[in-house]
Amino acid sequence: MKLYKYTGTISEVAFRNGTACDIKLYDMNDRDKAPARLEVVGALGKYIWDIEGTDAEERYIPNDFYFDDNLYLWRIEIPGGCDWPAKIITQSPDDIDQLEIFGEREYIETSKPKSMPGEEVNRWLMWERQNMK
Repeated sequence: MKLYKYTGTISEVAFRNGTACDIKLYDMNDRDKAPARLEVVGALGKYIWDIEGTDAEERYIPNDFYFDDNLYLWRIEIPGGCDWPAKIITQSPDDIDQLEIFGEREYIETSKPKSMPGEEVNRWLMWERQNMK
């Protein structure tokens, strides 16, 4: 499956219920880059619903959003200080209500998070190999 990447932040959320929403992404660092509107359901929708009710720094860091050609969000990566992200949030393709978090489990509260440790990188790579065919 081909995934596309958009780097930016969520500028608008339209909730349909507690686990489904449409999000509008915006890149404040590139005003010539068009915004994108994505559909989010299941555990990722609930995660966005929950974090939008906070003032966590994670909301303001430009994240990498990965989506398919149907504009369906598959995962969010919060960049880290080195080669690996600080956190990856996704859900099982077989059970969209099963949230998977790699890296920091709590909301990130710093504008410059550290990359996730090697054990979490390995756990992510194994999970991706098994679930994202």
